[in-house]
Amino acid sequence: MRKNKTTRSGEGDRREEQHPEYFRTPAASQYTGLSESTLAKLRMRHNRSKGPNFLKISGCVIYRRTDLNAWMDQHVVEEVGNA
Repeated sequence: MRKNKTTRSGEGDRREEQHPEYFRTPAASQYTGLSESTLAKLRMRHNRSKGPNFLKISGCVIYRRTDLNAWMDQHVVEEVGNA
């Protein structure tokens, strides 16, 4: 059985539980705030360049957290300063 490291506050290190490295579509939906339907539409062949990268292993769609973060970072809207 694996022991969690204890932090100063006395809580165990739960980074793995809070931020898994890989997500199935329902978890990716919660992580991004997008619906499962939107993610499915972004996986369609004609929309793939618009959506996050994903893996397909034995028919299962899997998203890497790093790919979701990179995709969301590409969609940051910065405020334009008043001149």
